[in-house]
Amino acid sequence: MERFLRKKSSWFLLCGVLVISVVAIRYRSKLQCCTCTNSPCAPTNATPSRPKVPSAQKNALSARTNTPSARTTERCTTRRNNVAFLKVHKCGSTTMSNILHRFALRYNLNVILPNKNETTQFWVLGGLDNKINERIIPVSPGKNYNILAVETFFDKRMFQTLIPNDPFILGILREPVERQASYVFYNKNIRIKLEKKMKTDPYIFRSYPSSAPHMLRDYNFYGSRLGIDKFIEKMDNEFDMIMLTEYFDESLILLKRKLCWTFKDIVYMTVNKNFKNKGYAVSPADREKVLNTYKNDSMFYEHFKGNFFGEMGKNGVGFLHELHQFKLVLKLVRDYCTFVKKGDKSLVIPKSSWNERFLVDPNECRLMQLIEFPLVRLLQKRQWQLYADSSQK
Repeated sequence: MERFLRKKSSWFLLCGVLVISVVAIRYRSKLQCCTCTNSPCAPTNATPSRPKVPSAQKNALSARTNTPSARTTERCTTRRNNVAFLKVHKCGSTTMSNILHRFALRYNLNVILPNKNETTQFWVLGGLDNKINERIIPVSPGKNYNILAVETFFDKRMFQTLIPNDPFILGILREPVERQASYVFYNKNIRIKLEKKMKTDPYIFRSYPSSAPHMLRDYNFYGSRLGIDKFIEKMDNEFDMIMLTEYFDESLILLKRKLCWTFKDIVYMTVNKNFKNKGYAVSPADREKVLNTYKNDSMFYEHFKGNFFGEMGKNGVGFLHELHQFKLVLKLVRDYCTFVKKGDKSLVIPKSSWNERFLVDPNECRLMQLIEFPLVRLLQKRQWQLYADSSQK
């Protein structure tokens, strides 16, 4: 009998320990919930509330007026027309220049253009000095320039002199190793050799050293007596925004928000892209070699990359919603423009939380696909015509 009671009491003791353990675990989980969220804990058997899901739309691009991120986003009201863009070599700047020049055509704005007619590098403005007005196509009397998007070197004072009404100063940068790879493939003679070499050895920098001009050259760093740290601080104050090639669409959404532009103002097709730089590899040692060769460029890029990510973070989740919508629109525009024929109907982009309804016609597609040279020629003729028309009045 005594042996039976001992056995029975052991079972009672074991059951008691198990019950206490379960209660303690549930209590601790509840306590952690309150501590982490800093809010009262819901009953353990409460059913979590679910956000309302909007009903299905007939068109994936149509307006979602009940999207919280869309409702709470502050919308600007006044479009800014004056932009001075620093066109940096091998950073996707030709595509950005195309966007800005089409913007000028759309709103009948004045563009700063070299006064060169079919001469060598007629699209390049070059250095800015006090005699710059003698080297650019004149603006109509009583008018001011609005857009600068041709090749030059950065000089904020001259940018503001040419575009006097508070221009938005815009730059662009690219990750140094990818930029160097793009530059290597851009050279036709080197590209032919590389394509043969890559069949057996994809590591392109083993045979071809870094050779691209520094990005800081276009920012006029070498015309400055400042060290890199002071120069970065100076550029921080002089640029309103610096885009990143690797985050081109994200850059355009930020720019759109800052300038109060629309999706129609920033849609694009990639211009002057090198399609043959596929199938190469970069070893850690080669990467380190490039970064050391372009040490100042790397420091400059990393600083403004940090600024860029900070800007995106401030815009919240609504930024991602708008970015997603923009990518959908880009896909529609690119598909249409790739296969459009003269006389086809315009593409209709429906209204959404992030854009008004707009059209893309075959002519807009043609302009989007123009490389730099023919587009600059077209703009030069137009700018001279504007000046001639004003002189006859």
